Amino acid sequence: MKRNRWIILLVLVFSLACGTNQKSADKLTRTDMDTTYAFLLGTYTELPEQGIHLVHYRPEKGGFEVRATASDPSNPSFLIANKKQTLAFCVEENSGADGGRVRSFQLTETGFSAINSVSSMGNGPCYLSLDPSEKFLVVGNYSQGNFSVIPVSGDGHLEPAIQVIQHEGSSAHPRRQQQPHVHSTVFHPKDGRLLVADLGTDEVVVYNVTNDPEKPVQVTPHFRLKVAPGAGPRHMVFNEAADLLYLVHEITAEIGVYHYEDGVLRHQETHSLLREGFEGKVGAAEVRLSPEGKHLYVSNRGDANELIVFGVSSAGLTHLQTVASEGEAPRNFNLTPDGAYLIVGNQNSNRLLSFRRDENSGQISPTGEYLDVHKPVYIDFLP
Repeated sequence: MKRNRWIILLVLVFSLACGTNQKSADKLTRTDMDTTYAFLLGTYTELPEQGIHLVHYRPEKGGFEVRATASDPSNPSFLIANKKQTLAFCVEENSGADGGRVRSFQLTETGFSAINSVSSMGNGPCYLSLDPSEKFLVVGNYSQGNFSVIPVSGDGHLEPAIQVIQHEGSSAHPRRQQQPHVHSTVFHPKDGRLLVADLGTDEVVVYNVTNDPEKPVQVTPHFRLKVAPGAGPRHMVFNEAADLLYLVHEITAEIGVYHYEDGVLRHQETHSLLREGFEGKVGAAEVRLSPEGKHLYVSNRGDANELIVFGVSSAGLTHLQTVASEGEAPRNFNLTPDGAYLIVGNQNSNRLLSFRRDENSGQISPTGEYLDVHKPVYIDFLP
């Protein structure tokens, strides 16, 4: 009889445990399926109905949905929102007598309302950053090899540029580095300095930023980092402690790691993005760090068309995975704010796709969900 009581007790405990686990699993499944991720999508345009889009993504429950489109901008290849997500800014990556342009919009749950536009003061604007105070935009003009500083009012109205800083020089690649090509402009997360990656001169230039409303960026650089000749610095991201910079070397398809202290950068390590024995064209593009900082993701275009995953530790980077981007020219991708999914835009195959991410291993796998959209090239999530 005593033995029977123990058996009954064990059965009850096991049943309760299974019930609890099942409830937890059901809760996680429901949470995952009920989550909606909102993001802004920039594109290259050819027709009037193309432009910037407000997109919702609901994993396993409808997938992608375009909620609104602003068809005014021409080639809005890079776009960002302010911290409150009430304003959106995009470049118009064009060339002309006045260079490209920068546009501003009011951003609501139902879409976009145009405010105004100003000249970017250079051809081929390809990158935008808001300073920490959100009082001005810094615009990188790729073709012109300069960057400009554009004041932003509280309501999002843009004023003409108050500074234009021109880079000079060239580097080793005979075709792509005959002149400067500013490719990204990033503010340091803690000290507020401005870092400018120049693909044409193989440099990351560090500038001091002041409170001067007329000339907020000091023209004389604080520091110049010379990367390996022919590397081609493109996009970059800091870790949470802001003492490590991860820099894409576009031309050589590498990721470089640089220590940062008091505005000075020092090289630590460089990793190839290529599979062993790979032969063909390359074009490293985007870099993202996972929300918890344990994994780094990089894209490579050309003939590779891959997403590369690295583990991050105090010992440095460790290659974990290389997967196909499921399309051509993964110019840009981004992680959802919770790190559960990775969304990639394959520019040349006109398709946006999602990958599920394992938080523990960092590895990603395609979900099969996609959105056909003309030349998707930049994704900015709205937390």
